[in-house]
Amino acid sequence: MVPLLSERCACGSPGTRISISPPADIRICSKAGRELLKELFLRDYGFADFLEGRIILLNKIAGIDRRDQVFIEGRHIATLWFDITTGSHRLDLEIGGAALLAQAQGVDKNVLTCNEKLLKGHIKGKWIPKESIQKDIQSDIHSDNQSNTQSDTQNDNQTDNQRDNQSGIQSQNVGGLPESLCVGDNVILRIGKFSGVGVVRRRQDGSKSIRILDVTQKEFRLSDRRASLEDVIRANEPHLKRMEKTALGELRDFLSRTRLPVNVSFSGGKDSLAALCLCLKVRPRPDVLFIDTGLEFPETVKYVRRLSDLKKLKLHVIEGQGDFFQEAKSFGPPSKDFRWCCKTHKLGPLASFIKEHYPKGCVTVEGRRIYESFNRSRINFIERNPYVPGQTTLCPIRNWNALEVMLYIYWNGLEPNPLYDEDFERIGCWLCPASLQSEFVSLEKTHPQMYGQWTAFLRDWADKKNLDPRYADWGFWRWRKHPPKMLEIAKAHDIDLLITSGEKKEVGLDVVRGKSPCGLEYSIEANLTVPQNHPFPAVANALAMIGDVKYSEDLGTAVVKADWGKDGDMGKGKDKDKDKDKGRCTVFASGHIMIIAQKKEAEELLKKVVETVLRVQTCTRCGICEKRCKRGAIKVRDTITIDEKRCNRCGRCAVGCIVAERAAKILRRGASA
Repeated sequence: MVPLLSERCACGSPGTRISISPPADIRICSKAGRELLKELFLRDYGFADFLEGRIILLNKIAGIDRRDQVFIEGRHIATLWFDITTGSHRLDLEIGGAALLAQAQGVDKNVLTCNEKLLKGHIKGKWIPKESIQKDIQSDIHSDNQSNTQSDTQNDNQTDNQRDNQSGIQSQNVGGLPESLCVGDNVILRIGKFSGVGVVRRRQDGSKSIRILDVTQKEFRLSDRRASLEDVIRANEPHLKRMEKTALGELRDFLSRTRLPVNVSFSGGKDSLAALCLCLKVRPRPDVLFIDTGLEFPETVKYVRRLSDLKKLKLHVIEGQGDFFQEAKSFGPPSKDFRWCCKTHKLGPLASFIKEHYPKGCVTVEGRRIYESFNRSRINFIERNPYVPGQTTLCPIRNWNALEVMLYIYWNGLEPNPLYDEDFERIGCWLCPASLQSEFVSLEKTHPQMYGQWTAFLRDWADKKNLDPRYADWGFWRWRKHPPKMLEIAKAHDIDLLITSGEKKEVGLDVVRGKSPCGLEYSIEANLTVPQNHPFPAVANALAMIGDVKYSEDLGTAVVKADWGKDGDMGKGKDKDKDKDKGRCTVFASGHIMIIAQKKEAEELLKKVVETVLRVQTCTRCGICEKRCKRGAIKVRDTITIDEKRCNRCGRCAVGCIVAERAAKILRRGASA
């Protein structure tokens, strides 16, 4: 039995559709992932032989961190997840796994045989009376450092769990609930002809009991013949050919209509490898661009060079700029919603390289896919890079899932980056905040020196910001604005997420200046610390005093197109010359500011943006600005509000404003930052 990407096998036999949770970016389990599953099944049930030589598929689903559905021969047998509070992986048994293990010889842990009287009435969700447990099979229980909770039981009493989890004790019960079971443990249930899965919960009276999650009468026996990867590729060859034909058709059609030079963006990951493979079938000798940010895995750098040599490709290694760790001392660690490092180490060097080597522009084939993130859920085949002028990108594999990508690679006789064997899901900068916390834990085993360097930095940074050590150790640093689930964990464990400093600065500004990533002379990247007294939409509204604003509520950003008067000063009347590029600024709800303009205009734009944000967030409601505006364009209630249609951006409302004067002082302090 093999996984199929379409309704029929290459032999013509029909497949059986299986249900998987969205986004359905299913992938083949890695070698290290297989070893992890074996370890967990042995720990929980004393048996893992059934995993040997089987094709195991993983499907990433929503969760706080890693959370994968585990499939074997079309059945969902378990859910693998990572508990950030303990730094360990857990396994939730699913009904398919219970049906498989209930019949297996060799399972000697967490199996309970129950009285068939339980089958009367509604079964799911039923508590199992102790007298209904006829016998149990247990061995040594879990050690103290193992997690006692499931993701959906985060609020279970931690003290109770720790008291339950006493290492080395063995159950002597014959009937009744084994004392060795801990709250959150899964158990296999044998109930007559039924198999089931249950979980240990604590009842209202404080006692432990088992609640039935699901039961089935269907048997699940694995095939005697164990399919190989070659079998999977052979079965899916017609589908792979159709995928390739569609992608090559798009590439040939576009490239036949352009005279621009063609290159491939190759990161060393599986997606860019598939894109490179496609491009080679249309343009045999494209340039290959690899951005070495200075934070790449050493295995990735070697892999990119080796593959380029093997295929005799012209490889351009674009070096990142700046000292990451020095910059991080000022800006703090990059986060999912504040990836400042991409500018200095990726976009800037790329823009400079393309401007120098492709002055008339270029076409870049990329491996971006819609499954990778929410931000990439709407990728077109043809894209224009807003940060790199002159670069047109083509995305031929945008609709492929991870399984399709990897099978296509193997079908073409290529070997992916060896880091995938180590259970890394994404191949990029080794300290990227977009990686899972579980991958940082894996980093300790695979690259202890890099792990130690980054962990030491995070802990030192957290200490200087008066943060709980768990802010670094549990991965809270990966966000500036934390998602609800992380906020819940912080609340449950009494972790203060407010970033402060030893100086207790209420307002502060950190600024980095340098070459612009979009080809202009100058850019500024700043981080403004200011009290969040008003919601970000109020800031976006007030930025209309500077220029035209495009506000994205979902992303928490406001993009300002600067409006300069005829005399060259900002805010001296709306400029009718809308075609001239006078600079842009992106303001984030987190306080991050990105500016791209000529040097003089960029500095003036920073001044106006800082002034505007401070006026909104620290408004004293004195009303001076409202009185100075002759057009009635500004009103003061809880803070300032701008009528964009009335405002002519004259700047008079800032004259005499105490907050605007404060902004000038902040800028002077941050001038040398």
